[in-house]
Amino acid sequence: MQRGIAVVEPQMEAMFHAPFNAALLHAVALAYPGVAVSFRGFPDHLRIVRGILEQQAPEAAQRIEWRVTPLAGAGSLIARWRQAGRVMREVLRAKERVVFCSISRMQLLVLKRAMRDGDDVRAVLHGDLDQIAQPPRERFPMSLMSLHRVLLQKNAGTLRYVLLSESIRAHVPQAFAAAFANAGVIDHPYHFFPLQEASHALPKPMVLGMFGNTGDGRLLEQVARAVKAANPEVRFRLVGFLADDAAVERLQPFVEDVGAVPISREVFLERAEGVTHTLWLATTDSFQLRASGTFFDALAYAKPLVYTANPFIDPYYAMEPGIGVRCETMGDVPGSILELAACSTVEEYAAARAAMLRLRKRFTPHALAERLPASLGWS
Repeated sequence: MQRGIAVVEPQMEAMFHAPFNAALLHAVALAYPGVAVSFRGFPDHLRIVRGILEQQAPEAAQRIEWRVTPLAGAGSLIARWRQAGRVMREVLRAKERVVFCSISRMQLLVLKRAMRDGDDVRAVLHGDLDQIAQPPRERFPMSLMSLHRVLLQKNAGTLRYVLLSESIRAHVPQAFAAAFANAGVIDHPYHFFPLQEASHALPKPMVLGMFGNTGDGRLLEQVARAVKAANPEVRFRLVGFLADDAAVERLQPFVEDVGAVPISREVFLERAEGVTHTLWLATTDSFQLRASGTFFDALAYAKPLVYTANPFIDPYYAMEPGIGVRCETMGDVPGSILELAACSTVEEYAAARAAMLRLRKRFTPHALAERLPASLGWS
């Protein structure tokens, strides 16, 4: 009889990572139809993940055993270390195969010390991985558990890291090659909602939406300022928030809906529906070791993309170049937007949306489930 699979979220609370975890859990359930699958997380997080799965795949939700991890209060470093130890020992004690949806560097260090021969664990690494691109900067005592140290430390049992794209594996620094020699790769799983029938009219005016936490907004300001100086009818909208009030003040003359407070899901949906294109901006050396959640926001709403070249999105753009416009540098973005605003046709806009819908299929739990056993190394 095959060992059960425990999917565990050891650190995220409430809504954080809930859509990702629900989609990953769904994929695990689909990939292993004859295996007992459980999900463990903090109470509110578990409730949200369960709610998403009950909405997206009720038959899968019924298969899952839901296990609550009591929420520990904020405490000292020692208290958090002990809490991590209790969770890891309890998870490993069941002798199941384990998938950690995410894991902090402290928890990973505790896990490595707790693992014994026979333990079989997979750990999905998210954006924190980009810490290894630079030398560690932490002071004592946090320097003792820098991600660099933790990744290079050996462990008993079988531990395999799971990365969120082939491009991330390709950019792992040589110093960590041995640690990632057996790493698995999955595409970022996502539950896409059905879209309303697309209009056959070309949307006017052009409204470019920038999703998520946009930091100080300087890249967005640079593009919006240049475009509006040449064509004031092109609009820019923030579907998210900025770092502070100073950033809001700078962007208000050029960008709609700017604010420094996270927005509700309802407001997010309303703003996203109202954009005609998605704007994705970053320096070209970004996203070598992390996935982009805002790229999936663009796919979710099938709003054609204008983006700056980067290692994460480029391979998917190569699969479906019709999804939008790739700009080699930040300096190319304003001209590309102005050309789109002046020359785009109904047929081109419809073709871009169709390309996004085709690409979306790659990230669904059903598609991921077909490749997941090979990625995890579990038949």
